[in-house]
Amino acid sequence: MMKKTFLALVLGGVFSTAGTFSAQANPATLQLRSPKDGDHFEVTRPLMFWTSVPEAKSYEVYVDNAKVAEVPALANFPVMHDALTSPLAAGAHQWYVKALPAAGAAVTSATSSFTVDAAGKWPDWAIGPFQRYGSNPLFRPQGTTWESVNTFNPGVLFDHGKFRMLYRAQGGRGSGGSREGYAESLDGITYTRHPQPLLDQTEIFEKHYGLEDARFFHYQDTYYAFYTGNNPGDGIAICEATSPNGTDWKKLGVVVGHTKNAALISDPNGTPVKINGKFTMICGNGNFKISYSEDLLTWTPAADTKIKLPQGWVGPYEPCVAVANYSKKQPDNILLFIAGTLNGKHRWFYAISEMLLSKTDPTNTVAKLDDCIMKPAEAYESGQNKNCLWMNSIIQHDGQWMMYYGAGDRNVALATAPVK
Repeated sequence: MMKKTFLALVLGGVFSTAGTFSAQANPATLQLRSPKDGDHFEVTRPLMFWTSVPEAKSYEVYVDNAKVAEVPALANFPVMHDALTSPLAAGAHQWYVKALPAAGAAVTSATSSFTVDAAGKWPDWAIGPFQRYGSNPLFRPQGTTWESVNTFNPGVLFDHGKFRMLYRAQGGRGSGGSREGYAESLDGITYTRHPQPLLDQTEIFEKHYGLEDARFFHYQDTYYAFYTGNNPGDGIAICEATSPNGTDWKKLGVVVGHTKNAALISDPNGTPVKINGKFTMICGNGNFKISYSEDLLTWTPAADTKIKLPQGWVGPYEPCVAVANYSKKQPDNILLFIAGTLNGKHRWFYAISEMLLSKTDPTNTVAKLDDCIMKPAEAYESGQNKNCLWMNSIIQHDGQWMMYYGAGDRNVALATAPVK
């Protein structure tokens, strides 16, 4: 068992508010981040992002030359956002933002265009459709060591006023397998990354694979990370670590053998919830299994379930995230995100879809999507694997679902969807 001391991240210096705000300010200092020019998505109430401007008091958002919102400026937020409250019709639209200072003339961004596509046939129980953040990826590999080749598949929480992320990282030759890096953000977009991995490859149960695809949870006074390691001589396994603060971790070792992908059923904030009196995780690798716990520490062996892919879908595939209590219309059901080849038919390696499970019997399927809710479409969604999407977490924040996902098994990206 290992314990690592975390060096505090200082976000206050990320965004400087120094400087003079004047009518002569370069409009390029107010930049539209999302939707990007030429974007297409099915979301009718899109989430708009733009960069902050020093000395701004508030921001006016315009769509099709009509003012749709005025948003107060937030100190130390490098990127601002606002969601439209009224739905847009399908078709082409334009938008721009004005920064209003306490004194002096406003600064106006350039104008950008996007298109709202006709909605797909998504059932009411589904989360989505999703809108990619227009300036994805949020970050890429960096440096020459432990995160120089791939940074992907993040687990994210929002608590104590900030976003906290564990993300899988891989380095070059001789650096071993995967590690879990750590990053923080105030705005959910601009992340400060810790210079060293927070969960490093140190134990026997991490020697072969390292630490893969951590799910990140907070329950009462403890943080939990579940990641894929290996049971020495016995193949893949789910490993667990706990922390009192999300930064100092105690590794517990293998907790569920012969499987991976700890989709622990949680609420929209990433807080584990009990199903039929027990904590429950859906897990598996090319199958769907289930494990139970009374205390989030000791878990039953993974057992088979009756959960199956829709007819005609193919592997490889894996469970990603399981969310309960996400909709007043679904008090008795659990939404399970899955990823894999599914109906790709050589068009992609992994895409993302959804299933509905019963709280009464989470080993059984209530409903399934007949298509993928998100498919690879952007250049940054190819990397270590071509045309590949994978997600470890989805959280609800400020009236939006925020899906942080791995793009191409190389980059960290974001997609959002309005809460219904």
